[in-house]
Amino acid sequence: MQRKSTLTERGFACIALDRPADGVNVGHALRAALGFGARMVILGGADPKINVRKLSTDPGRAYRHVPVLEVDDIFDAMPNDCTPVAVEITADAVDLVNFVHPERACYIFGPENGSISSEILEKCQSVVKIPTTMSLNLGMTVNIVMYDRLAKSTRKRNA
Repeated sequence: MQRKSTLTERGFACIALDRPADGVNVGHALRAALGFGARMVILGGADPKINVRKLSTDPGRAYRHVPVLEVDDIFDAMPNDCTPVAVEITADAVDLVNFVHPERACYIFGPENGSISSEILEKCQSVVKIPTTMSLNLGMTVNIVMYDRLAKSTRKRNA
């Protein structure tokens, strides 16, 4: 007898922040992780002053529901068989509007005051950018990408 899976959707998403320096943005990223169903948050080289248990922008205490790993190298904590996707403004980045999200993805976001390191960009299978006329806040960027993933997967399921 064959059994059919009862999963409503396949795959997963996790969020990785490269060298975050501002607890306010980390709090927004944690809220996005909880709100949009990310399975994990990786903080790579985070400012040691950031305490995920005391973030004013995470009143729901997302760290209690979504694992948060603090590491030096994001790729040391990335799940197996997961597609790393950098979210960065580069000349060859794919516009988020046209991006097809991988089934199992780790979205990597750069620091508030800079860009994702070239070492990380080289390891990413895709680079995605949000079509905007200006640079966006880190917390806002995480929310937009996670919403886009949710919206596209919902449309796909309902099609």
